[in-house]
Amino acid sequence: MTDLSVSSRFAVSVLANLLRAGLAFVTTVIIARAFGPEMYGDYAFLIGSFVATMSLLNLGTSNAFQTFMSQKERGKIFVISYAGWQLLQILLVVLVIGIILPEVWLSQIWLGHERSMVLLAGAAVFMQQPAWRTMIQIGESKRLTQRVQVLSAAIAVVHFVLVIGFWIGGMLSIRVVFGLILAEYSIFLFVAYKVLFVSKLEEESFDGRSILHEYVKYCSPLILYSIMGFGYEFADRWMLQNFGGSKQQGLYEIGYRIGMFSLLITASLLNIFWKEIAEAKEKENLELMQKLYRKASRFLFWLGAVLAGFLIPWCEEIILLMLGPSYSEGSLVLGIMLLVSAFTSLSQINGSMMLALGKTKAHFAFGSIFMGVSIPCSYFILASKDAYLPGLQLGAIGLATKLLVLVILHANIVSRWISRDHGWKFDWTYQVIVLGGALGLGWLSFELIEALSSYLSVNLFFKGGLMLLLYGGVVGVMTWQMPWVAGTSRQGIKSYYFRFINLRFL
Repeated sequence: MTDLSVSSRFAVSVLANLLRAGLAFVTTVIIARAFGPEMYGDYAFLIGSFVATMSLLNLGTSNAFQTFMSQKERGKIFVISYAGWQLLQILLVVLVIGIILPEVWLSQIWLGHERSMVLLAGAAVFMQQPAWRTMIQIGESKRLTQRVQVLSAAIAVVHFVLVIGFWIGGMLSIRVVFGLILAEYSIFLFVAYKVLFVSKLEEESFDGRSILHEYVKYCSPLILYSIMGFGYEFADRWMLQNFGGSKQQGLYEIGYRIGMFSLLITASLLNIFWKEIAEAKEKENLELMQKLYRKASRFLFWLGAVLAGFLIPWCEEIILLMLGPSYSEGSLVLGIMLLVSAFTSLSQINGSMMLALGKTKAHFAFGSIFMGVSIPCSYFILASKDAYLPGLQLGAIGLATKLLVLVILHANIVSRWISRDHGWKFDWTYQVIVLGGALGLGWLSFELIEALSSYLSVNLFFKGGLMLLLYGGVVGVMTWQMPWVAGTSRQGIKSYYFRFINLRFL
């Protein structure tokens, strides 16, 4: 697999993700404005609780499926067997929540939400998350990146149009949004089944016992990890909802959604990166593995840091302009989340690297330690001051700060382990240079534009445009002088520049 092939698939993925993320972002803003922080907080809590639940039920099999599909061609029965396992998961959710769980327990776990609403949320999240992710994994394993991204972008377009329609009609509600998600993904799963040629997968000799052994071997270290991951995700959401209330949940969620915008580039690269690393490992090409890992991790961190440097001075204006004064308290949360996103990209690359290489025990060990530390920290930060075990009652800001500290530690400790495990030199100095430079240049550019605006009467958008030009110029100079901090070279910068100018991405 050539660099040109990988970069072309990456470029297509980025372009499609920009469209999809842009529409998703506008859709999120519309929903958040229509709901208000408290109602939006309830919506976010239901989504977060079921993202955690699906992770628990999956038991790491999604990672195993992606790795096995990426290593070599797999047949129809292999895919059908995994789809059957996923169907069993959602049936278990419906059985437990719809029939078995007493009303009192349901009210305690989902903090007063109706059973029908909880079931609808669970079904919608299942279709949007594990079910659709499986289709993406199948497509990427066959290097059908273009088709995968077009389908994902199409869903975003349809969802955007429908949300706009219901909003204009005054019918937008939590139940309606979940219903739309469920219907949209159900239809597009059928479309993807045809477009990604899942129906045309070849028949193969299927040794169920051998395949099960592969899954067990891969997933055994991830079972406890999935349980801890559920506790980590669900505990944060539940404690914030319980101690802080729906409004704090809404402020945290909107800060998270906007702050993690830079991760759309990471999302564009992860499946491609996973495929290439798994294949390079199968071929024992250590040199290619090192090259892919270094370029991906440095470029994604550089991108996250540069976006954070530009956006952090504008956090208050962004929140007020997009969401209104009811969300004004979320500006600091947004600033923290912009920093979190840069280090989260490193963590995601590290996680994909270890899982693609089958290093599930190491992935489990590092994740378990940090999740084990996170849960008591979350309680101490979120619990009310008059609780039986009193806390700091810091709400969304406290939870965002905790996330930032832990993700910095996790990203760097795991990066060091990966480097030592492969005999590579561990280098963290690029993080300090990039993040320090981006934040410093961002604030300097902002202050210069503010000083200029005191002499000239200009609106907010004109000020933002001026800062973009100034900031983009100085960051460009910094990157040109030290291209290694972005995982590239001057020749690489020239190459991508001319490809962009000539529109030769495909």
